[in-house]
Amino acid sequence: MTPAMHRPASTVAVAVLCLALGGACAGATTTGSVSEPAQQDPTPEPTVTDAAPEQLVDPEMAPFSRRRAMRHVRNLAGRIGVRARATKGERRGATYVKERFTALGYRVRMQRFDVDGRTSRNVVAWWPGALRYPIVLGGHMDTVPSSPGANDNASGVAVILEIARLARYTEHAKFLRFVAFGSEEYGSDGRHHVGSQVYVNRLGDRGRKRLAGMISVDMVADGRPLLVGSFGIGPRVLGRILYRKLERAHINVEYHVMCDCSDNGPFEHAGIPGAYAYSGPEPNYHSSSDTVGNLVPDDLERSGRAIRAFVKGVDRELVDRLRRY
Repeated sequence: MTPAMHRPASTVAVAVLCLALGGACAGATTTGSVSEPAQQDPTPEPTVTDAAPEQLVDPEMAPFSRRRAMRHVRNLAGRIGVRARATKGERRGATYVKERFTALGYRVRMQRFDVDGRTSRNVVAWWPGALRYPIVLGGHMDTVPSSPGANDNASGVAVILEIARLARYTEHAKFLRFVAFGSEEYGSDGRHHVGSQVYVNRLGDRGRKRLAGMISVDMVADGRPLLVGSFGIGPRVLGRILYRKLERAHINVEYHVMCDCSDNGPFEHAGIPGAYAYSGPEPNYHSSSDTVGNLVPDDLERSGRAIRAFVKGVDRELVDRLRRY
């Protein structure tokens, strides 16, 4: 997560939370500075009619597994460690995520792009037969230099991988795309959210009009209540839907409009409904102390249960509703 995450509705809360994160909450437009031209991805993807009936058989999703999610956190933040953008660490993280999606039965592609004179990548996964432009569930793999990034953002990637495991073979898988983004954090050229901006650019005009929405899962394992909402740049409908679903699921959750500080930003700038899940400021933010030992497993599980509660309600009706905005 990039600095200046909070932008609640009240200006007092803005000042307090921005000081807590050591940054200024400004309506950032740096995401628009990526010069990647709009283009369609060359890799063809299946439509929902390609799905074989036996691939979508389970009516329900299993419970979220804290044990499995923590294993992903330990592998990313412990075994691999620092994953600064466009470095060997980020590449190792991307390889790990790709292998996990593949083992789950998803189709996967690496979406490569240049940043800081080197190569970064997004890992994009979809269930065979999924819609081409469904709801994106994403989180960034990279960290700031010197930080192993257990909470920021191995926690979000771990939740996404576990939700992908739970969603496979269900009807919900048809309406989801999972993306682990590279280069979310600021780099030497002053840009952030580069991977998610590249993803949005490569959707092309039709894809940006058709994509139903995007939820960024970023820093979700150290703090309560869970904060959800949007950045107030594009349509706010997805953030509100997410909030209502979590309330009904009895998740301790608050709704906020925040600053442009995570990967839903580029989607909102493009007019796509965007939302985020975030557990608030914490003392190990962007620090070498953002380790597995300082992460709160109970909060990781809480956030996983929250995203699972949302995914259980994802269907064609929701996708069509979001596309009208």
